[in-house]
Amino acid sequence: MAGNYSADIQAILAGSKHLADAVRYGDEMLPRFETGYAVYSGWWGEEGGDDEFANAVGEQVRKEQEQVSATVTAITGGFLALVDAVAAEAEHVQRPQTQALDDIEAHGSESETRR
Repeated sequence: MAGNYSADIQAILAGSKHLADAVRYGDEMLPRFETGYAVYSGWWGEEGGDDEFANAVGEQVRKEQEQVSATVTAITGGFLALVDAVAAEAEHVQRPQTQALDDIEAHGSESETRR
């Protein structure tokens, strides 16, 4: 089966840049969440005393904070893996072209030395 294959390496790399921007936003998301959490921390009352509501929800609030942090970290890690995969794809697509150009140059040099 004969056919042509072509790829726009620059478009692949540009797509990778958009993914990298998403990673940057993910990296900024967690500190913003933690800053916001710090502002509201303790609004449910003081735990350890006779405040039944604070005693009931304090542990749940901390657990949810940990879950949000873990989720943001996992999403950011997933985006980083995707950025790496797209960059590797661009390299794999471009490698045959680079090798072919190197081979052509090498054969051209050999031809010149034979003259």
